[in-house]
Amino acid sequence: MINARVLSTTAVALAMTLSVSLPARSAKPPRGWETVNIENLKKQEEWRRTSPTAYAKVSLDMNGDGLKDEATLVIDRAGHHSGLRVCFGKKNPNSPSQCHILVDDDLEDSYDDMGLVVRAPGCHDYNTVNDLADAYGRICSRTQALNYFRVGSSTSFFLYDQKTGRFNRYWDSD
Repeated sequence: MINARVLSTTAVALAMTLSVSLPARSAKPPRGWETVNIENLKKQEEWRRTSPTAYAKVSLDMNGDGLKDEATLVIDRAGHHSGLRVCFGKKNPNSPSQCHILVDDDLEDSYDDMGLVVRAPGCHDYNTVNDLADAYGRICSRTQALNYFRVGSSTSFFLYDQKTGRFNRYWDSD
């Protein structure tokens, strides 16, 4: 006879594994997220005024297809979460958007001190990858990277892996 608790634990583990291993390109566009108000951000902090988009929005080519992708700081419409969204550029304007939430913080105002900048293609040192401990290394990419930073604190960057269809997060400070 199969133990119900073991079966339940196994099902949860399997579901978690499947959800983590889904490639980014098959993800449906996230619903319920909107871009933070850039003009309001510029009014709040002096450092944001040095960027036309208040470090809340950047254009870059993350997936190497030659089209400009857009990364933005976002907040959920209910106002309970903030995060980071990347939408791939479209060749056909009538095609559906391919947007992905890369960060989902359960704090409604965590975007207040977060910012985005573009890193040039090249090699980047890191001390953690995808939140694993002690994963020091160097990653080289032909595509641009998305730098996601917190003023006075942590910095990480995202690279899109064309082979796996996933976004990898590399921490270079903690």
